[in-house]
Order: sequence, then C-alpha cells, then structure tokens
Amino acid sequence: MIKKLYAKIFKLADRNIVKKRLSSGLKTPSYLKEELDIVYGGDSERNRVDIYYLKKYSHKKLPTIINIHGGGYVAGSKENLSEYSRKLAEQGYFVLNMEYTLSEQEGFPKPVFEVFDLFQFLEKNKDIEEHIDYDHLFLAGDSAGGHIASTVANIQCNPSVKEHFRVNGGPKISGLILNSPVFGAFRFGNLPIIKRDFEEIVFGKYAGSKLQSYCQNLDILTDKFPPTIIFSANNDFIRIHDIIFCRKAEELGLDVQSYNFVTGKHLGHDFIIYNLSDKEGLFALEKIKAFISDVINDTLPKGVIKENVNLRKKPKTNVEVVDEARNDIEENKK
Repeated sequence: MIKKLYAKIFKLADRNIVKKRLSSGLKTPSYLKEELDIVYGGDSERNRVDIYYLKKYSHKKLPTIINIHGGGYVAGSKENLSEYSRKLAEQGYFVLNMEYTLSEQEGFPKPVFEVFDLFQFLEKNKDIEEHIDYDHLFLAGDSAGGHIASTVANIQCNPSVKEHFRVNGGPKISGLILNSPVFGAFRFGNLPIIKRDFEEIVFGKYAGSKLQSYCQNLDILTDKFPPTIIFSANNDFIRIHDIIFCRKAEELGLDVQSYNFVTGKHLGHDFIIYNLSDKEGLFALEKIKAFISDVINDTLPKGVIKENVNLRKKPKTNVEVVDEARNDIEENKK
C-alpha cells in the first residue's frame, strides 16, 4: 500500500509538471544548438542525453554542466529540465541533460552507475567531447537528482567509496549545483514498516546491501567534497537535508553557499526549476553564474555561507521610514 501510494504521489506531481511544461510552449531559441535523445548506454530507451550550447561557441571547450532530474526516484524525466538546461546554456555553458533508470525498474544506485556510463560514452564520442572542459565540470541535480549528483561526487573524491561502487575513471567534479536536494534516503527510524517499504521502493534489489549505506552521503562526507551551491525554501518539505548538510559542511570546512527563500506560498520543493522567469529563478541563475565563475577563477568565498532570501518585500511607505528613524533615535538615547 505504501509503495503504491508513494509512486502514485510522485507520478501525479510529474504529470502536473509535464502539463505545465507543455502548456508553456517554450522552444529552443535559434542561437542555441540542441541535440536530443543521444543514446549513451546499453538501454536505448532509458539511457539518453540532450545537449545544449551557444552556436557561437561551436568550436570551443566550455565549462560543462551535467543535469540530473528529480522525481522521488520513481518519476520525472530529462524533458522536465529542458528549459532549465537552455537557460544554463545561454550563460555560456555546455549542458548535458540526462535520462536514467527509475527505481521501480531496478533501484538506486543504478542511476549513479549510469552517470559513469555517460562519462565513458563522452570520452569515446569526439564530436561531443570537443566541447567539454573537463577541468571545469559541474553536476547539477534537483531533489532525487541531487542525491545522484552528490553520490557521484562522493565517489570521485573518496577512493574507498569508489572501490565499493566498483566504477572506474570519470572526471574530477568541480562543483555541485543543487535545487531542493536529497543527500540520502529517509530513514524513518521509529517506523520500521515504513522504513522497509521506502527502502524497497528506492533501492530495489540493492535494499539492505552494503552499497545502500554508501548512498547515505551525509554519513560519509569528507573534507574533499567539492564546492556546492544549494537552493531551497522554507516551504520545502525536505529542507532538513540542506540544514544537516550545511552543519556537516561547517564541521569539515567545506565551501558551500546555501540560499533559502523565505517568502511566497509557491516557493516550495523544486520551485526554481519551474519558475525560471520569476524573481527567484533569475536570482538563482545569477548566483549559479557567479558560483561557477568563482570556482573557475579560484575566488570562491571560503566556508559555509547561509542566506535567507526574500525578494517579495513590499516597499516601505514614507510613514514607515519616518517611524523607523524615530525608533532608531530613541534607541540611541537609551
């Protein structure tokens, strides 16, 4: 019952996202190069990737972003991130937007292995590889896609973890760009039945295996974890993952920028991905651009920076400004 309900909720949410995306009628602008549904792995249906970049940079290596969609492990598709991928490409990046196997079909961490399949495919595909700047390669993920991205990052910066996953090669990850991320499956410590069912949904055949424990990224973070930028909101039902990650990042001395949006009822889980023209979406795109630039130029601020963002403040009236000034004067007299 729990398994069916969980999948139903996320698939219903995904249908609403698809409906909104189709109704928007957005198309790829003429100045962007777009190639869709390139098969990168052994499963020609699930292992597909789209690429985007500015045509004026056709013969230039560009900072590269691999986009990994969310969907609670059981839903979602790369098409849901197509507009987000275009917006990133417009900033001058080479963007790969990947599809992967959902957990109902095999289980997590199958998508992690598929990221490494994509790495191997790119190394062999010279037409695509000529655009990739491997010195500046970033992973971007939203929700469950954030879990995939952070797991790959953990593998690449921790040889002992990589040994357990039995994967080889792949580039160094320069940074992570995460929207409403998950860093590990929920545990449900006091609810063993729900915990069991949830783990079966997410991990499938890997449930209960040693490998499952290495997918709990908050448990195995090291000081080698790459720089990370996170966007979340007070209304995000998994914001706790951002909070715990930042706490551990402070202990380890990691470089993290966490932006938490504190106003607006619609600002909930994964809101930036689907509201790119709003103030918050534009704010996030500018912060991502600055983050990538700082990583590339080695000018990223050190430590964990946490900022509450409110872009919907009403302008103060003249009366309010005068009242505040009077209050300040009274406070200074005390």
